[in-house]
Amino acid sequence: MKQIRDSHPHEMREYPATPEEFAAVQRRRLLQAAGADVREDDRRRIDVALTGSVTVDHVVGLATLGPFLTNFQESVSAVAQALSGRPTNSAAIPREIRDATVLSAAAIFPSSFGLTIFGPPVEPETESAGVSRVILDEAVEKLLAIIDISEGGDLTDELLTEQLVPLGPRSIKHIRALTAGLDGAGVGVRVSWHVPGTRVRRSVWTGPGVQRVRFLCEHSEFDEVETIPVTGLLVSASSLRGRIEIRTDSGDVIQAVTGDELTAQLGRYFDKRVTADVEVTSVTFAGGREHRIHSVQELRLA
Repeated sequence: MKQIRDSHPHEMREYPATPEEFAAVQRRRLLQAAGADVREDDRRRIDVALTGSVTVDHVVGLATLGPFLTNFQESVSAVAQALSGRPTNSAAIPREIRDATVLSAAAIFPSSFGLTIFGPPVEPETESAGVSRVILDEAVEKLLAIIDISEGGDLTDELLTEQLVPLGPRSIKHIRALTAGLDGAGVGVRVSWHVPGTRVRRSVWTGPGVQRVRFLCEHSEFDEVETIPVTGLLVSASSLRGRIEIRTDSGDVIQAVTGDELTAQLGRYFDKRVTADVEVTSVTFAGGREHRIHSVQELRLA
């Protein structure tokens, strides 16, 4: 590895920091020496290494691997939906989000048991518009943030709860299934997230961290959804994030997410007095912490 660094002393680049990344560099060099096409893939890449005693012989049972891959895919898609401001209770995940977050396993690499996962191809116009960043990149980075916080030294679950609760019941369900599968099999995860043009992000999920997230997900209670009218001044509106803030007559500020159709019309309501029909979902997490998720169903001038 030192030879690789020394051969390009003046270049700013990401050097391999894990066995799987080093193996990828070596493979590229061998292909180059053989005259093969080794053009860089512009897709997002996730190197996932499953760790633990069950992978000591570099194999893992299909009963563990299959559910892990399925639950990881469903978690990414559900989180993407939540971050995009779409309903997170029961409606089907929109096709465009499914397509933008579909993952494919491409190869295995030397590790306890590792495999490379790719995101979908990114069209140049989509990349420049930042759409891919909002959907796929932020969903994966949200999951990595949950992993990192669960592995942190903070003994309280407040920060972890703040990350999980706004994702809604669908995301919680899939993350619960993901952690239950890992915990039940005694498997940890090492992840490297590669986005062209950015630094590699690495996270490690050990047994205790997996168990923390699983406990919070399993002990969350989502109450029945109710719809209430909210009247006030629309003081903030983000068409990029699909989020608004309404300051009510009593001085309270209600933050809520909006769907695609309404998000495209937010400009006409900004800094005006409005009435919103807001769907409210209440959730109680372990330890009694409560949180409310607000989703705007209809918006009109008051």
